[in-house]
Amino acid sequence: MKNLSGKKVLITGAGSGIGRCLAELLAKEGAFLYLGDINEENIVRVFNDLKGSGVGVKYFVYDVSNQNEVYSVANSILSEGNLDILVNNAGIGYSNDLVDTPLDMWKRLINVNLLGPIYHTYAFLDHMIKSKSGHIVNVSSGQAFFKLPGWGAYASIKAALGVFSEVLHYEVKRYGISVTTVYPFMVNTPFYKDIKGETFGARLSMKLVPYYSMKPETVAKIILKAIKKEKKVEKVSVLNDVGFYSQFVPFMQDIVATTSSLLLTKKK
Repeated sequence: MKNLSGKKVLITGAGSGIGRCLAELLAKEGAFLYLGDINEENIVRVFNDLKGSGVGVKYFVYDVSNQNEVYSVANSILSEGNLDILVNNAGIGYSNDLVDTPLDMWKRLINVNLLGPIYHTYAFLDHMIKSKSGHIVNVSSGQAFFKLPGWGAYASIKAALGVFSEVLHYEVKRYGISVTTVYPFMVNTPFYKDIKGETFGARLSMKLVPYYSMKPETVAKIILKAIKKEKKVEKVSVLNDVGFYSQFVPFMQDIVATTSSLLLTKKK
């Protein structure tokens, strides 16, 4: 098990949800935290809570989809020494039929959910290679295993992040760098608050998120264990295992997708 005491960790999307919970757990492990979020009010609140408990912590307010801002944050961190652990957690959600998904939304999802982690990875990778150490954690989504109508754009991009991350694991382990790809199931966080749904079934599913989703504290604990064990892949929930293995049983995916289409997508 990896000892995290004194390790320097950057967590994106640390102002709420999984990111905040993970920051609190890492603080208890004795890590020095760099926290990033686009919401200044949220990240300042987390910073003050952790600093008040005597934790070594700094925060940055920036947009992970802006390459210049990402590299500016990276340069500030690297001026104080190498980063030990990078947690690419920040992301945005979106639900709609593919035929009704505008190109601008595709670009926004790609910029935040895919290019954001890629920018951060490249901002720190050379330094990790030179030091022959480091750990990159990319938070994808269990949606990558479920071909659910209504979530096509979001799932496609999160699946792309998963592929990038899992391939990166094999390519950089020769340099002593670990890469963990995390696939959370539904998590009860503010992530879903702006997803209204276009059908009654979709809106109902969003209303019921608190009742069938996982708590962010639980997911953060699972991610912490995965970091300590340097796991290659963490699927978080047994339901993601079901989704993963269902792709080898074609009729199962067809049943799930057809049912989802009836409940979650608009009728023309």
